[in-house]
Amino acid sequence: MRIKTQIIATLLSAAALIGVVGAIAIFSQMSLTRSDALAEAISAGRQLAEAIAFKAADAPRPVFERPGALREFVTSQHSRSKRDLVVVDRGKIILADIPGEERNVGTVFEHDRGNEVGRTLDDGEPRGFVEDSADVSEAINLVVVPVEGAPGEIVGAVLYEYTPLLQAAQDRTNTMLWLVGLSTVAAMLVAALSAFLLLSRLGSGLAYLNRGIEALARGDAGARIGLVSRDEFGQLAQGFDSMASELESSRLQLIDQKAYIEDIVRTVAEGIAVIDGEGWVVSVNPAAADLAGRHASRIEGQEWHSILDMRSASGDKLAPGTSPVELTLATGRRHQGEVRLVRPDGSQLPVIASCNPLNRADGGIVLTLSDISELRSAERAVNDRAEELAVLNRELKQTSEATNRLVKLGELLQACVTFQEAFSVVGSAMPDFFGGLSGSVHLTSASRNLVEEMAHWGEIRSSVGQFAPEDCWALRRGQEHAAGPGMLTPRCNHISENGGRGYLCVPLAAQGETLGIVHLCEPNAADRPDWVSQRQQVLRGVVDTLALALANLRLRETLRQQSIRDPNTGLYNRRYLEETSSRELRRLERSGQPMAVIMLDVDHFKQFNDTFGHEAGDLVLKQVASTLLDHARESDVVSRYGGEEFAVMMPGTSLVDAAERAEALRKAVKQLHLAHRGRTLGTITASFGVSAFPELGSSWAEIVNAADRSLYQAKADGRDRVVAGLRKTDPDWDIPAPGRSAAEG
Repeated sequence: MRIKTQIIATLLSAAALIGVVGAIAIFSQMSLTRSDALAEAISAGRQLAEAIAFKAADAPRPVFERPGALREFVTSQHSRSKRDLVVVDRGKIILADIPGEERNVGTVFEHDRGNEVGRTLDDGEPRGFVEDSADVSEAINLVVVPVEGAPGEIVGAVLYEYTPLLQAAQDRTNTMLWLVGLSTVAAMLVAALSAFLLLSRLGSGLAYLNRGIEALARGDAGARIGLVSRDEFGQLAQGFDSMASELESSRLQLIDQKAYIEDIVRTVAEGIAVIDGEGWVVSVNPAAADLAGRHASRIEGQEWHSILDMRSASGDKLAPGTSPVELTLATGRRHQGEVRLVRPDGSQLPVIASCNPLNRADGGIVLTLSDISELRSAERAVNDRAEELAVLNRELKQTSEATNRLVKLGELLQACVTFQEAFSVVGSAMPDFFGGLSGSVHLTSASRNLVEEMAHWGEIRSSVGQFAPEDCWALRRGQEHAAGPGMLTPRCNHISENGGRGYLCVPLAAQGETLGIVHLCEPNAADRPDWVSQRQQVLRGVVDTLALALANLRLRETLRQQSIRDPNTGLYNRRYLEETSSRELRRLERSGQPMAVIMLDVDHFKQFNDTFGHEAGDLVLKQVASTLLDHARESDVVSRYGGEEFAVMMPGTSLVDAAERAEALRKAVKQLHLAHRGRTLGTITASFGVSAFPELGSSWAEIVNAADRSLYQAKADGRDRVVAGLRKTDPDWDIPAPGRSAAEG
């Protein structure tokens, strides 16, 4: 009854497990389909955000900054997808909504209960949420995706509906839930029916088996069950009947088995010898006779130690009583050991001698001899190979360590901001790569006419600090150049000493440009003729890593200068001035120091361009910029503010001092005598407006506005003059410069 109960419980548990697994699969599918729907919505939202933020070449501004185009875009997307689409700005104010919801434009979006829109605007991570609004009868699932103006700058967000995607996923999940439920019920019914049929057959089969076993227990050797069914009970019955039949023939089989075992002993590869308790050899098989180097007839009946001369594994004689045979005979326990068997011809054969005591009254042992000569030969070969592998492993370890150091060097160089930082890293890292060598890194100047040392390591300075590119054979040939004892190659002209050392120059080339060289010096080159080849792999990795890092640094520096410099005059641009001024203003405010700003504008610049042409106008702007730089201090920031207008920020300068410097600049500009293509350009004048912190403003915008108004006043008063300290309370504050425009000056 206990087995039947276990069978029923097992089948029912299996059916229940099917249901549980199905339920888990459904809920997992529900979560997965919801995640897939959200991921698909986020992808669509990102595409919409990128389309809104994209600025076409023929468009003045992105769609996000054009309200009319933005509303048309939202209407077009809604007509195609029939889904809600809302665009908000940085303050969650609705910029565009679908047709019929235009009344929401200009209002704050407040239907995100968890402030998902605000959080996405803060951290830039897309989120999904359910719209919390009393105006909708059914829940609307929305995803919010940030809109980026510039990289890293979030200017707004797109709210995109994904309810249809989620509903379709839920419908598929509900259908699967019905199928799993029906499958579970069917599985439980099948389990119950299978349990009933199985229990019926189990009871019948056990009854037959019990009757046969009871008859055999009573001594009826001819008892048979006689069950002929094809199931497992029928197979058990047939096995029982066969067992009863085989009991009668077991004695004959035992005799045959004994003969069979004797055949195995004669043909087995291991040598087997039976020794009685007195140490006499009773019998040996042919393999044992071959190992001993004697005929079996000359072994049997002899004392074992007279025909089996055993030595230690090293070939030395064994101490009395220490051989495996003697130990087993003396103790009656199994002993095994490696010995060398000395044959009649004097040769020694390595064998494993295993001695097992016989379970007999008169004692005795069975000696098994296993030839291990081939094993020892293989071990010697393995040991030789292991030594080779150890050497390779050491080389591999050294290569791995060099690779790790090279990766670390690359990471440090990529993190450097300036060339000084990069060469400081190089000077400290190179001794790890080239131990025992001295060296230096030389960089080619921007004019390509000078190669200058930027980093050095080691005790020897074998190269001059500066030299021309043609003085180095590596730069001439565009490949590494080695010189030293035993080499026919000439030494480079930049090598500063004539000792018997070895030298190597390797070009630093990246992105199709040669940046400089790496120079190495081996003081013991005569004793180490292969010093270059030994370091070739590490050298190539260091050179490639360094060249790529220097090329990236040069490119970053070029891009940085292009982003903050005016290409025509070389002065800082307005963007750099505004960024720097805010930082300087905070610093000066903390220290209580003043700051002055001079705004100047070239007079009648439009007329000048119309008369002499734009090339002459560019010449004037460059000369004015050069004059400003000549009169500027190191702490001053001189910039081209726009068009023919310039600005000078002077930290630590008061309003009075700034006015004096502006007057000096005005005179310097007026003294310019320029000519273009043989034509004298006449007198150049400029008007100046001066403002200062904290007298005329506490913010950069207020200070610049005051300086600009002073400049307007200088224009209105007749140009070629300096106006300083114009305040909002002055009667001329609201008077614009008469007839002045950005083009006229």
